[in-house]
Amino acid sequence: MDNNEAFPAVSTNFINKLEEVFPLRDDFDYGSAQNALMFYYGQRSVVRFLIEQNKIQNENILTKA
Repeated sequence: MDNNEAFPAVSTNFINKLEEVFPLRDDFDYGSAQNALMFYYGQRSVVRFLIEQNKIQNENILTKA
């Protein structure tokens, strides 16, 4: 993504809902299918990215004041 292009606003409510729908899990074991693990970690990667965007946006609001 181009750094000059602003990322759309990511609300805290949206983040909270994503955390509900795609919670952190620790119930995988040695028998878990690799595809299931990759799918889960892909979902969490997107959630982590959006959490980081939310933090950046909130920091920018605080520092611009």
